[in-house]
Amino acid sequence: MASTPHLGSHVLVHRQLQDLVVVQQDQLDKLRHELRAKEGWVDKEEFEALQRELQLEREEHIKTKAKLASESEKLQFALGEIDVLSKQLEREKAAFENALGLMKNKAQRESQQASQLKDKCSEVVAQCELQEDILNVKDLRINDLKQRLTKQKQAHKAQMKDLEIQQQQDAYISRLLEDSGQGRRRAGKTGKKGLTKIDFDDEL
Repeated sequence: MASTPHLGSHVLVHRQLQDLVVVQQDQLDKLRHELRAKEGWVDKEEFEALQRELQLEREEHIKTKAKLASESEKLQFALGEIDVLSKQLEREKAAFENALGLMKNKAQRESQQASQLKDKCSEVVAQCELQEDILNVKDLRINDLKQRLTKQKQAHKAQMKDLEIQQQQDAYISRLLEDSGQGRRRAGKTGKKGLTKIDFDDEL
């Protein structure tokens, strides 16, 4: 409440200034009207507007130059990073191509080795199959020889048995002949008493 008179005085001054501005504006309008009537004169409002516009353009130009400088700095920094990344990419690309070449060479060598091992394995398999065929043939021959040997043993056993029988028969016949000779000698000694008949059938 104590500040009300002070605020009222400010309002009064503001109104007075407004009135003064209106008066001055009227005077300026009259002056502009008079100046426009004279040839070769420029409207001050237009001149001031142009000055303000020029000032604004200058300020905008300064802002644009500052922004351009900032963007140029950012661009240079980005270009530097791009250059570093490009060189790094080239190095990595060269390293990758080198590694890829080494891997291709290694894969080619391993492929050749695998092909050689495959050929060797095929050769070993063929040799094993050949040896297996040879072993099969030998097994067949061994089995055949075993069968022949068995037959030979059986034949030999039969021959030995036949020989034993033959020997027994020969011994038996020899005994018969020996017994027959002794009987004849006894019959000769008896003389006229006659011959004694030997029954071979009973001996047989």
